[in-house]
Amino acid sequence: MNTSRRCFLQSSAAFLGAGSVSAADSTRAEDPRQHYFDAFYYKEPPAFQFEYPFDGGILQEGCGYPVLGAEMGTDGVKRLKVHVVVKASGVSNLEVVMPEGQVVPTSMVSGLYMGTVLLKERVTPIKARGKRNGKQVETVCRVVWAKNVYKRYRCYIDDHSFFFRDILKNNYKSLFDCFYLAKLRELNRRYKTKFNLNCFNSTPERDFTLSMFPDKYKPEFEDNADWLRLAFHSENEFPGEPYREAPPEKLAADFDLVAKELKRIAGKAYTAGLQIHFAMVRADSYKVLAQRGVKMLQTSGRKHPSSGDKFCDFMLPNSITAYIRENQGWMDFDSGVIFYNGALPATCEWTPVEQTIPLMHRKLDNPKLNSLINIAGHEQYWWPFYKNYKKDNFDRWEAALRYVTEQGYKPIWIEDGFFGGAE
Repeated sequence: MNTSRRCFLQSSAAFLGAGSVSAADSTRAEDPRQHYFDAFYYKEPPAFQFEYPFDGGILQEGCGYPVLGAEMGTDGVKRLKVHVVVKASGVSNLEVVMPEGQVVPTSMVSGLYMGTVLLKERVTPIKARGKRNGKQVETVCRVVWAKNVYKRYRCYIDDHSFFFRDILKNNYKSLFDCFYLAKLRELNRRYKTKFNLNCFNSTPERDFTLSMFPDKYKPEFEDNADWLRLAFHSENEFPGEPYREAPPEKLAADFDLVAKELKRIAGKAYTAGLQIHFAMVRADSYKVLAQRGVKMLQTSGRKHPSSGDKFCDFMLPNSITAYIRENQGWMDFDSGVIFYNGALPATCEWTPVEQTIPLMHRKLDNPKLNSLINIAGHEQYWWPFYKNYKKDNFDRWEAALRYVTEQGYKPIWIEDGFFGGAE
């Protein structure tokens, strides 16, 4: 091993010692969700682990360690260069093996096996194998490469029911006689923003349900489906966290109820590119969403400021939410759903105009998190009768959309392409 490579590996080992992903390991034993998750996904716990890359982690060129860059192969196909680190205590004769069978050269540094691999495919299973107590053991790390990344943003607004009720009550000639939809159209005309509206079946007071809304506006919804789409959110705003403990059948029934009505009301302006109310769903319900066309779900595993409890994390274990907080995304291979970190530090209605740009740079300046961002909010804050109405909400939204547009970000539908990007 030459001097430069030795220095690189030693510095990498030092970095690992302070890394957040390794720190997440220490909480694994105390996390009850991890036991449930392991039981759900594994017939038996992994024999040992990859420190880097993270199993199921989404990598892209330019995101930084463990990605070391990209290079063009002799066949003219680009490959992603990734540093591999394996922690395999008590394992002898360890080998890191690529899918085609070639063994990756590794070096032992500070008790860790380290090497470099070149990825060609979107998903590459890398195997580490060796012997422990005379028995062959192995672990697989599935690496996901988002190849076609560019600066893009997704915009969604949650908790919709009021604009439906308003249109029904006033029997408007056009959807855009409703001030709320007119404001969104104005933002679209200025910044080309694509708005994904996540919808309840009923208002909080239950004085309206989607079944009451006529289908006469369907042609107008479809005429504007290039920038305005409707998706499932929950049956009602209350209770909060409606699917935290709910069985898959409950989520499926609510989803199908709302989707059926939205398709009747909006036709091709319906989309499966949703966000779940409170972002809490059991792992055994992920397939319910995937089977209905859901490809990606936003979460960052936040902690409640007063209690410290995690919320809005889709019931994922700490080891995975720790990864997502620091990286762009993670794939659940059982369902195919990707969980991604896209939200800016606060939704628009919670961010005063003067704080918009400084808060955005927490993500825009981070290469691990800035290729895919969300601009998000909630419908209620637009309406003067709502107790927490923000009379400058339009200005807050415009400040966010104007700035990301100036920074070169392009609006997308999250359901298009892989990892929210064009194929």
